[in-house]
Amino acid sequence: MSNRSGLLLLLVMLPCYGCGQPDDRLPTARVTGTIAFDGTPLTSGNIMFFPVSGGKHAVGMIGEDGAFHLSTYESGDGAVPGKHKVVIQVSHGSPDGTAVPQETPPIPVKYTQRDTTTLTAEVTAEGANKLNLNMQP
Repeated sequence: MSNRSGLLLLLVMLPCYGCGQPDDRLPTARVTGTIAFDGTPLTSGNIMFFPVSGGKHAVGMIGEDGAFHLSTYESGDGAVPGKHKVVIQVSHGSPDGTAVPQETPPIPVKYTQRDTTTLTAEVTAEGANKLNLNMQP
């Protein structure tokens, strides 16, 4: 009876072998930096790095001083090494969460879409990826 119970337990558990999240994550490298428009640091929003060769993109929040750090799978893990298209989404909100009306966007629309952005960045697998990005009018 003991062998039968063991076999039954093995047959029940076997389909679960290797269950869980597959580890198909690409390697990442830490990325920090600043983002500015025509030399003036952005003070809020999100920055996204889309790998040109495909794969998962990285995202970071833009701080009041224009600083950011990127995350792909976990907080602060960086971006996949290689060339990236950089997209910026500026938030138009106040600290209390209410919308702040603006007559014109603070950055050209081309920087807000992956298909139209001209801003690129290279992430290296080795060394510091301290990027100082500046969008032009």
